Amino acid sequence: MILVPIFCRMRCPECNTNFPAEIIKSTGSGGVLESDLCYRAGGIFVYPFFVVVCPGCRFAAYHEEFVFLGEFPRYSHYHPIQRVLGEFLRGQRRLYPGSEKYRLAAISMRRKKTDVLQQAHLHLRGSWCARQEGDAAAERYHQEQAVRNFRQVLQESCGVEAAVASYLVGELCRRLGRFGEAEAAFACVEEGTLPAWLRPGFTAMRERARRGDSAPQMLPGD
Repeated sequence: MILVPIFCRMRCPECNTNFPAEIIKSTGSGGVLESDLCYRAGGIFVYPFFVVVCPGCRFAAYHEEFVFLGEFPRYSHYHPIQRVLGEFLRGQRRLYPGSEKYRLAAISMRRKKTDVLQQAHLHLRGSWCARQEGDAAAERYHQEQAVRNFRQVLQESCGVEAAVASYLVGELCRRLGRFGEAEAAFACVEEGTLPAWLRPGFTAMRERARRGDSAPQMLPGD
């Protein structure tokens, strides 16, 4: 199934501004998984469309946190409403690429003092968006913030959650070229606690960290 953005009207839960937005509700299927757990199903890169930024107050969050007011009708490309709507959405894409959306969403979440694990995953997804955008500085920023947050998670977690968080700390440190930290994080992973689908990737990325290889990778199969 080819995923396309849904053009809709949303209401901000913080300032009640109504505005046009474009969202996607699924990652799709039949794709591949990168070693930092970025899932790519081909076609459109979906992650920027999971987060919405209010143009009124810049509150940012996953689109489910906004009030959905309905989809726009399918206007002709020549219809004046379609032209105005297209110009607005293109402007929003320029102002708020995916990496910036996730940065703002993490800030909004910190202000609400919400779960650190959710903040970690916002920064993780922000790093995926930055890589897609070719913005190395933004990718590094999000990776560093994700490492910080996942380390906080490890202070209070156990079992599968702790194993996956430790893996991600190791993998992100490997991507950042901090190989000593990557090896230390991988050493804390209880391999038997990892989901079965992640164990081959864990072994492969641990070996790459030992070799000083920071290149992005796809997860190997079983």
